[in-house]
Amino acid sequence: MVQLAALSSEESARGEWERLQRRVPELAAFQPQITRFDRGEGQAPLYRLRTGGLAGIAAARSLCEAMRAKAAPCTPIGG
Repeated sequence: MVQLAALSSEESARGEWERLQRRVPELAAFQPQITRFDRGEGQAPLYRLRTGGLAGIAAARSLCEAMRAKAAPCTPIGG
């Protein structure tokens, strides 16, 4: 799995997914996973934009390298 962004709303996360798909065509093979992350008392939640279905951490790192080459954020998750 890779994390692509953490945004202030689910709508923003969906918009970011569409923007990233235009920038990085390799994402067309994946589906977005948007999850709410409650940060704690008095802080607004974040919506994590992630995608999975990769063969393993090596595949996640490879996708992130391709994304960073196109100035897109990406962090491998797991390990």
